[in-house]
Amino acid sequence: MATDTIVTTGVVRGNTIVLDNGPSLRDGTRVTVTVTKEEKSPEERRRELYERLEAEGVITVPKTPPEQIREYKPIKVKGKPLSQIIIEERR
Repeated sequence: MATDTIVTTGVVRGNTIVLDNGPSLRDGTRVTVTVTKEEKSPEERRRELYERLEAEGVITVPKTPPEQIREYKPIKVKGKPLSQIIIEERR
């Protein structure tokens, strides 16, 4: 059985979910509904997403606060740029 994922939003009216610009679905179509509260700020939702992805092992979130991370400064080396070397080796 094929499963298509369609992401849309909606609002509950009565005991019915009314979709905002949702897809046309036939009566009897089985759907999964995820309920989210809109009171959370985008930053809170982002943090929760990162925590969930880290718990699933998809990502690793650095534990150092952003203000303590030093700016990245590339190291200068002699010779051709690495991009040029890669292009030459692929020929």
